[in-house]
Order: sequence, then structure tokens, then C-alpha cells
Amino acid sequence: MNSEVLEYINQAGLCRESVERTAEVLPPDDDELANWIDEAIHESNSLAFMVIVFAAFAKDRPVDAKHLIGGARLAGAAAYLVAMMFGMQGEVAECLLEGMKNTAIHNETAATALFALAIWCDENRGSAYPDGLLREARVVARRVKLMPAVDIFLIAIAEYLKDSVLYDIMRKNYSIIVEQEWKKLVARAIPGASDAVRAYRTPILKLLPVEPNFPLDPTQTVRRSVERIGRNDPCHCGSGKKYKNCHQDQDRARLQQSSGVAGQTLREMRQSGARHLTLERIQHYSPAELGRMDPSEVPRHLLTEYFVRVTLFNLDRAAELLERLIEKSGFEDDMEDSWFFVMFHAARGQRKDIGEWMMRLRPDQKEEELRLSQRLLLAQDDPGKSLTLIEEAAAKALKSESPGDYNDLAYAVGFSKFGGIAIMIFRSTLLLTPPKDIDQGYEQITTIRERMGLAAEDPVHELLEARRDKDREETEAALRQAEETLEAKRREVRALKESLDQLEKDVTRRERAAAAEAAAAMSANNEDDERLREMRQKVKNLEASLKERHGERNALQRQLEEAQEKVETLRERSQLAAAGSNEAEPDHEDELLLPQDAEGSHPVRLIDFPKGFHDRLNEFPHHVARGAMVMLGRLAGGDAAAFSGAKRLKSRPNVVRQRIGIDFRLLFRLLPDRIQVIDLIPRQDFERKIKTLT
Repeated sequence: MNSEVLEYINQAGLCRESVERTAEVLPPDDDELANWIDEAIHESNSLAFMVIVFAAFAKDRPVDAKHLIGGARLAGAAAYLVAMMFGMQGEVAECLLEGMKNTAIHNETAATALFALAIWCDENRGSAYPDGLLREARVVARRVKLMPAVDIFLIAIAEYLKDSVLYDIMRKNYSIIVEQEWKKLVARAIPGASDAVRAYRTPILKLLPVEPNFPLDPTQTVRRSVERIGRNDPCHCGSGKKYKNCHQDQDRARLQQSSGVAGQTLREMRQSGARHLTLERIQHYSPAELGRMDPSEVPRHLLTEYFVRVTLFNLDRAAELLERLIEKSGFEDDMEDSWFFVMFHAARGQRKDIGEWMMRLRPDQKEEELRLSQRLLLAQDDPGKSLTLIEEAAAKALKSESPGDYNDLAYAVGFSKFGGIAIMIFRSTLLLTPPKDIDQGYEQITTIRERMGLAAEDPVHELLEARRDKDREETEAALRQAEETLEAKRREVRALKESLDQLEKDVTRRERAAAAEAAAAMSANNEDDERLREMRQKVKNLEASLKERHGERNALQRQLEEAQEKVETLRERSQLAAAGSNEAEPDHEDELLLPQDAEGSHPVRLIDFPKGFHDRLNEFPHHVARGAMVMLGRLAGGDAAAFSGAKRLKSRPNVVRQRIGIDFRLLFRLLPDRIQVIDLIPRQDFERKIKTLT
């Protein structure tokens, strides 16, 4: 690509003027134009990709849809991706769906593009829709809940294509609203979605902004891009003039673009962004911008977070950047997590080429030390070796009888090309899986079945529901038994307390009588003293017995609370199942979290509660509020076991999530000397809460 054109695009941004000027300097040869677009895609230059494509549209130049394979993720807003779809030529449907695979496209953009694709197929293919359209729509529907800007397009797709599976998923997502309101929502979906797509199909120059919008620096502290100089001081340029008569006006405009880096404007800071990266900036930069940075300039302590974002966005680009980093500095220990994350996503995407690429970067890495999913990836073209690996892992799981080993086997085979075997393994392991992990496992079965072109619901679903019903009945029976036992203990404690009170009254009365008669009858006093000693001993015995009964009652009370929590969980799940379809509700919570931090010792910390947290606790069941406070006490005390399961958010790594039971989540910040409590929320509000934090 012409370096001057590229420099101009990077400086001018995306706007009508930049597209019009770029259109005038496009290469006359269509093949050369395609090379320009390919180069922008390869370099993850979202700005250059959009400006060149739109410039070609402005001049009615042909642009092949094959550019969507790598460019869909670079298109940015939904309006721009829809405009590209209807402006390109060739296999738009197949290229768009391929471009949406295994990448982090914004949910609203993905849903809008999928509905627009259905309209495109009506206009260009006589309503012949590709199989992947509904599959991708279902994936988005399971990932996103109660987001109107996304859901309107998903509901529209379900209605437009008459897909009962997608319809049931969306109805389950909206199980909190009554049927009448749901029907109104469905009735508005197709007209609303169609209007949005129609607006995006306007002439391209009308769709673009008049002035470019450069993103702000996410850092809260803004530092001056120009040093402070007095109006009458000599100008910093060395001209000898007073500052007010020289560069003051220019610097005033420059100050308006100050960034979080002293002496640099927003544009200058972003051009050398890798050197100034912080955790906050990594979370706010677009993945395309991160993919353009030099990884060798990224601060070493941020390498893992950097490669996580880039890998989720573009696996090939992440592998290329990791190779560039290793070639420059050699493989070092702080690259281990980055290498593993790329390898993990290569296994999930069945990208053997990436897996082999990663192995070449680490010639000392032994294949037998890899995880099963990674070994199956490397052996995917050798069925014999793959089956041997599966058999060895199955034998290991059978020897250990560990649910964790069963699940590792099922997920590893599920990532591979052996989808049928994976479903059979999942069917057997789910019957042995702890109840809290069943939904996630069944979601994997659903995903594999859709990948294989099978009906989404698996026969094992009925067995799982029967198991839930049985667990609920057994738990409720245990709860009733615990309540009866507790009530009996309460009655026993009350009887003992009444006896103790009566004895104490008798002792007091006898002591007073003995004191009054002490001067008259010494021998009688001796006899009374003996009786008093006997009665005091009885009191002590009763007090000991009462203390023991109190202990038993408290233990039973704790058991009752645990049983109540389990019953409440089962009831909530039963209500969700009754309100929605027969599909198990997926749980994508782990996709929003970073891996578990390494184990280690923790200091004692103070707890900072937000304003009104006590009132917030009163909104929850007693056992949930009590569990949250107990967990905070253990965390503050440095109890290592309390940190098991505590994971940081991908979007806000300074925020930690810990489970409170099955259906509630505690969010807090872990500082060196204190714990800052953020909120206690139901699990279904987790994604919405994250959006408010970001």
C-alpha cells in the first residue's frame, strides 16, 4: 500500500472527507486495490480497511466478499458491516459467516449482520439461507440476555426464518415478562430490525460522519500535552518572541487533545500506544488497535492480558505477534500464559496449523506434557493416535473416579473433530457431574449437536431433568426432617431451661431461709447446706446439659440453612425450566473471567463496605446474606481456601468475582491492605453489572 496514503488515513480518521480524498488516489487496477485491502486486514488496521473499502464503494469499484473473512471483525459498528455486505460482490453469506467464526465481534454488530444477511439472501438467493446463519444466531442468543439492542435482531431472525429453537432460547431469556408483553416484543421485532438495516443501506458518504471521531484516553488522569509557560515568557520554540505572540494559540488547540501521557496528544499517544499501555488502556483499546502494536514494546507484566485480548479477536494475528516477540527476545517464562492461551484457542477452533506453529516456537516443549485437547489437535489427522489418546485419558479417569477428569476428557474430545464420541462421553459424565456444573456441560452437547447438524435437544436432557426432580424431592424431604428434629431440640431446650429456672428459684429461696435460721439451728443448717450442695450440683449438671443442647441446636440450625439454600436453588431452576424451553440454560460466565490466580498466602485486610450495603443485604434471603458476610470475613482474614473460585473479570481485572452459593455473586476489589466491596448480585444480573463497571 502507498505509504503516503496510509499515513494520511491514520492522521485523518474515518469521515466523508478522508473517504473522498482516498477514493481519488486508489490504484486503477482492481487486483492492486484488493492487495491494499488485504494488507490492511493483515495488519489489523481497522481504519485503513474501512476507508479503502468505502472509498472503493464511492467510486463504484468492485470489492470481493472474500475480504469479509478477515475484515468482518475490523468493520466496527453494525452500520458499517451491513453497508459492506450489501456493497460487496461474490459469496457474501459464506464469507461473512466464516469471518464471524472464533472471533470477538460486538454482540450488537453480530446480531444486526445476521438479520441483514437473511434479507440479503432473500434479495440475492431466493430465500436460500446458509446453515451457519441460524447456528451463529443461536450462539449469540445463548451468550447475551436482556440486551434490547441485540435481542430485537435475534427475535426478528427467529420470526423471519420461523426457527423454533432460536425462538425458545429468546423466550427463555425473557421468562421474566408475561406472555402478553412477550408477544408485543415479538410483533415489534421484524419492523424495528428492518428499519435499522434499511437505514444502513443509504449511500455510503451519507452514512459516514462529517468530522472524524478519535477515541478518548481511558486513563482518568489527564496530563498536559504542552508544558506550562507564562504569557510573557520566551516561547519554547526558541524564536525569542514572547509566548503570547508566538505559539500560544497553537498550543491552546493542542492542549484540548491532552492525554494521560505528559507531552503527548491523544493521537500521538495512540501511535506509540504499546509503550504507554496500562491494564486500563488494554481493556478500553479496540482489539484491532492492540493487534497493530509491537508486542516487544508492551510492558512485560501486561503480556498475558495483551495476548488474551488479541487472541480472542484474531487467532492468526496473535500467533504472528507471539512469533515476532519470541524471535526478538527468545522464549521467556512470562510468555508461558500467552503461549498457552493461543494454543488453547487453536484447540477450540480446530486450528491444527496454529497448534503446529506454536510447537515450532517452543522446540523444547514435549507433546506428552500438553493438555489432552492440545494433543488431540496435533493428532487430528491421525485417527489411530487420537483414539489411543482418548482411551488413555478414559482409563486415567476411570482409575481416579474424579468428576474433574471425566469433564476434562469430555471437553477435550468436544473441541476435537470427534463430535459423536464427545456427545456420548458427555452423556455419561453428566450423570456423575455435580449439579452446579450440569448446565454448562449440557450446553457443550447442544453446541456439538448443532455443529454436526443434529437437533439441538439431546435425549439425555430428560434424564437430567429427572435427576433434578429426584434431587429436589430428596432435599425437601431432608429439609422437613431437619425442621422436625430442630423443633424437637427446641422443645427439649425450653424444658431444660424451665427446669433450670425453677431450680435456681428453689436454691435462692432455700438460701434465704437458711440465712434466717442460721442463729437458731446450727445442725439444721448443716443439713440444709448438704441439700444446697446437692441442688447446686444439679444446677451445674443442667447447665452443662443445656449447653450441649444449645450446641446441637446450632448445628441443626446450620444444616437447616444449608438445606434451605439447596431447596431454594432447585426451586429457582425448576421455575426457569418451566418458564422456558426444554433446553438447559447456558452459562457463559466463565467466558467473562480470567483464569484462577495462582495460589499463595494472603495478608489480613480491612473491609470497606459501599454505602447502603446493609440495606442491600436485607433484600436477599437470610442464608445468602449470611454466606456473603462469612465469605468476606474469610477473605479479609486471609483464608486461602476462601480464594478458591475467586476470579478476576476480563473487562476489569481489578474486580474479583466470588460465588455465594450457586445463584449469587459477590464483586469486590482486592487491594493490598483492604477489600472494597462492590455489590452482591443474582447470577443472572452478572453480565449487566459488568457493563456498568466498564
